[in-house]
Amino acid sequence: MQAVMQKNAGVESNAPTTQGAKKKFWRKQNKDRIFISLMLLWPIAHFLVFWLYMNFDSLLMTFRHVNVTTGLNEWYGFRRYADIINHIFGSESRANPMFRNGLLNSLTVFPVNNLIILPLSFVCAYFMFKRVPMANLFRVIFFLPSIVSIVVLTMSFRYMFNTEFGPFSNIINTIFGVRPDYFSAMSPTAMPMVFLFCVWAGLGYNVILIGGAMARVPAEIIEYGKLDGVGKAREMFQIMLPLTWPTISTLIVLNALAVFGFWLQPMLLTGDGSFEGRTSTIGLLVVDIIKASNADVADAAALGILFSAAGIPFILLLRWILSKISADVEF
Repeated sequence: MQAVMQKNAGVESNAPTTQGAKKKFWRKQNKDRIFISLMLLWPIAHFLVFWLYMNFDSLLMTFRHVNVTTGLNEWYGFRRYADIINHIFGSESRANPMFRNGLLNSLTVFPVNNLIILPLSFVCAYFMFKRVPMANLFRVIFFLPSIVSIVVLTMSFRYMFNTEFGPFSNIINTIFGVRPDYFSAMSPTAMPMVFLFCVWAGLGYNVILIGGAMARVPAEIIEYGKLDGVGKAREMFQIMLPLTWPTISTLIVLNALAVFGFWLQPMLLTGDGSFEGRTSTIGLLVVDIIKASNADVADAAALGILFSAAGIPFILLLRWILSKISADVEF
């Protein structure tokens, strides 16, 4: 009996301690929830205001028109979207060469990024991975354009091809006896020079990412290949390419996302694509429309929303195709 009483007394004495521990636990849990909620408050508010609200407001703007007589917003329907489609795909009398050339130049960005810049980046990253002489120096040289302001880069590039005193212009003049104006909107070389700049300035970022993916490849796989007599070419395309495919496929998708947002490079190198939009793009057209129409940005919003709507299914389809080409690799 005495033992039972002592046991009960022990349980009663431990009860306050247990309750205190529970209170501390729940107090700590509440503090953690409050901290996490406060940390999430800013990104959620940012998303709601600067993405959801602004995009929804831009969408509504494209369906409304300000009546200059009454000063009121009136329903405008799909006329803005119909005008854009007519500008691009309409008959010669209704088509606008600015829009046609802008679309063509924008679509050209995708093959330039994925069929020229990306393969060159892969090859360069492979040779950096194989520790060629001065590999670290070349890595810095490749990546340097990625950390320098694009304004400085475009000025340097224009200087190299300046018609009067540019070093490349002097070399071409010595060989062929001509000094073309490479960046004039009237010149057929203007847009190719923009894409050449993109190749020159865009290698470093891809080289660093692909090189990082190659560095994660287990050394045992490379050693097994050497034992089987795998040469450099087979190692590059049959080992490194499949094992770095997740990174490469991500870069392909990012390059596709950049198609309709490509505008700063042609604007800085050639101006506003003035003559029939020969050096214009969809992104640059949006900027030009905003500058031309002052406060009325509904036409620019319609152009951006139309091509965003066209780009989303393309990106999803591209991502699905890339996922079927090769399985994800984890190591």
